[in-house]
Amino acid sequence: MNNIFERDRELVEYAMEKIKEIEGITIYGPKERASIISFNVNGVHAHDVSQILDSEGVAIRAGHHCCMPLMSVLGITATARASFYLYNTEQEVDIFINAIHKVKKIFGV
Repeated sequence: MNNIFERDRELVEYAMEKIKEIEGITIYGPKERASIISFNVNGVHAHDVSQILDSEGVAIRAGHHCCMPLMSVLGITATARASFYLYNTEQEVDIFINAIHKVKKIFGV
């Protein structure tokens, strides 16, 4: 279990480094996190983000994730949420990041 925990931590840290380099991304959650990144591409609904990422072979979730009161407090309708686990690779994280760039290009944001 320690090896799984460490691998998850490595992947989410790698993904966080990459996603923070993209302008116009809002990331939600604590600095210390599980292997999940909740985010929004500013100016694009999370469901649109999810659909475009899906077309690139990247599966994420979009919505209010059973926490509508929090979404109300944050003033947002939804977030996109990427999750990582021991079977994911850095190359898959790179595909995820490239797909976010495609979202930005399609929506001109």
